[in-house]
Amino acid sequence: MESNSIKENYKNFTTEELLKLVLELKSIKPEYIPLLQEELINRNEVHRALDITKYLISIKYHISDDALFDTILSYRKSLMSEDEIDIKLKEDYGISPEYAQLIHISLQAKGKENIAIGIAMIILPLIFGLLLLNTGALIGIIPLLLIGIGIWRLKKGIDQSKTR
Repeated sequence: MESNSIKENYKNFTTEELLKLVLELKSIKPEYIPLLQEELINRNEVHRALDITKYLISIKYHISDDALFDTILSYRKSLMSEDEIDIKLKEDYGISPEYAQLIHISLQAKGKENIAIGIAMIILPLIFGLLLLNTGALIGIIPLLLIGIGIWRLKKGIDQSKTR
């Protein structure tokens, strides 16, 4: 469903806006790039669409860890097995099974870091808020925002640290 809305957005963009997106290609989720290319082809911007393909081939082995982490998490959310994820990483990014293993280990470490930060961001504002309540002061919104961010980081860390 999300792909359909992105496709409709691309149809509503001007050609200049689409060409600007081509310059900001790193900010586009990989699964939406073919939709951009399709819209460019529909507008007779075939060379620009081919330039995207050439660029993607040239950076195939240079994708950032954060982008790989996000990709792996999206594959997990779509209920792919870890073996299927490794196959998809090899197909889409040319990542060897050995490098995929290192990526999974790094993702687990990042998850543990996010869990620790999330817990700290929940506990410290809670303690601070309780101390303020004991003195009769108002808590304010900042501790509540920190707790919310802490919960988000905790959830993200749990998702990242899932093991094979």
